[in-house]
Amino acid sequence: MIALALLAPAATGLNAEPQTQRFSFAIMRNGMQIGQHDIFISTEGATTTVDFRTDIQVKVMFINAYSFSYVGREVWTDSNFESFRSQTNDNGAMRSVNAVASPEKVAITADGARMEAPKNAVPASFWNLDFVNRTDFFHTETGKPLKISVTDLGNEQISTRLGPRLAHHYRLRGGLDRDLWFDQNGAPLRYQLKGSDNSVITSEALQ
Repeated sequence: MIALALLAPAATGLNAEPQTQRFSFAIMRNGMQIGQHDIFISTEGATTTVDFRTDIQVKVMFINAYSFSYVGREVWTDSNFESFRSQTNDNGAMRSVNAVASPEKVAITADGARMEAPKNAVPASFWNLDFVNRTDFFHTETGKPLKISVTDLGNEQISTRLGPRLAHHYRLRGGLDRDLWFDQNGAPLRYQLKGSDNSVITSEALQ
């Protein structure tokens, strides 16, 4: 398994300053940008905190036809998942998820309902290559436990907003279907999935 350190290098001293990285993505639908997704990764000592923010606005004839906003936070210690929380506004429908890992299970509360995921389950956020050798996840918007298979499709040259890149392509299936591309340093370059109307939604790295 590729360590979390690919995207969040550990501090080198007891008094080292926190290290922060930002990854931003343009969310595209049918060739038009409809939103932005941001990932902020902060590392201090053995603790890595990952913050997410997504904002989407779909307009039809200059009228807001659909809106979506999401904020989430993961905490990892020594590359082990510790906790997660999120708030989602899906076109007016509000959802919240809280999850805490223990040696026996991951306890999840989603919109007041309690559920459990296996002890090695992690959020289905795919911000680094930790997911490659996992099968147990939970949905970051609903808390639902997921069994996901990952297929390694190898390297391919792709065109990005950052220029041509050699990217590693992974395909996910099982309750959360999408394709992911990561660069040779383990940084995310592209996420792609189908929307509820079968349109192709692509998130392209901006930096």
